Amino acid sequence: MKKIVIGIAVFVLVIGFCYVFITRDSGSRQDPNTIQPAVSPASTGSETGAATPKADQPVIPIEDQLVRELKKYYGKTISQKSTQASIYDIRNSIIGSRPDGRIFFNNVLKRAFPELADEIIRTLEKLDRYNRWLAENEPRLSQMSREERRAALWEKRRALFGDDAEDIWSEDMLATETRKEKVQETLAFLNESRDTTIEEKLGVYQDVLKETYAGSPEEYLLSQQPILAKVFFSIDSVQEELKQMSPDQRQMAINKIRREMGFTEPQIEQMEMRDAERNQRWDVGLKYMEERKAVVEQFSGPEQEEKLTALREAYFQDEAKTIELEEKGDFFRFERPRFFGRN
Repeated sequence: MKKIVIGIAVFVLVIGFCYVFITRDSGSRQDPNTIQPAVSPASTGSETGAATPKADQPVIPIEDQLVRELKKYYGKTISQKSTQASIYDIRNSIIGSRPDGRIFFNNVLKRAFPELADEIIRTLEKLDRYNRWLAENEPRLSQMSREERRAALWEKRRALFGDDAEDIWSEDMLATETRKEKVQETLAFLNESRDTTIEEKLGVYQDVLKETYAGSPEEYLLSQQPILAKVFFSIDSVQEELKQMSPDQRQMAINKIRREMGFTEPQIEQMEMRDAERNQRWDVGLKYMEERKAVVEQFSGPEQEEKLTALREAYFQDEAKTIELEEKGDFFRFERPRFFGRN
């Protein structure tokens, strides 16, 4: 039961992250540090649980929302190392989704669990060390027999976590990892699959999800179309095929994928409008980056900064200051990979 509750918590938080960063990517003027209250599928009648927030609904700061959800789903067992370790993927999602991700996550953690925050951070840092060790030693581990590999893994786990390793890598956790690995292996295969169509890739993707999660504690994932679609649109070979299409063909293909994944027609129409906004935003952003490059090459010092300030204001108006702060932090939003159907 505990693992199911933890899985639900991961879903609730990931939904929050997806909503915030989708609106940021689409060029919405919504404050990226706020989020509308969560709405359940039952209350919206939507298959995905996604609904357009009403204008008179209060806007909740995203940090407050996450603090509340962490307390709600993790609070009773947060002193256990297995629960602390379960927050690992959530932390990584935040770090990968915003420039100040690590600081933001630690602040949320300290508000949610002030007495245990430092301990939780140390647990997650040990997991970082464990995963780095895995990556560095994968060639050696892959040459071992199953028994040898298992012994090597447990030796490292106990070296880092002592007796807590047994709690973190319980049977339930190992079963969850096995299911995750199965999906990851399929995604790695699809990532390199250049001789199959998008439709065939989608079929393989949906089949492995059903085979892996049907009847498992994570079965609820099968009904979370926004998350599943985001993952599918992140596959390199899918993006390569979409990029080769004309804009109209590409939108038709994206709409078809969403339809096959269970989105309703009104939802597809709404997402198509958001795609159009994103396309326009990327067009503007890429033109800005071209002109920015020319300014950097031609000018230096105060003159360069003056030219860049004028350029940002010309392209982004009210957002110019935000773009400036991002660039001072060495973050350039339009140098990120473009994923059609996602950002």
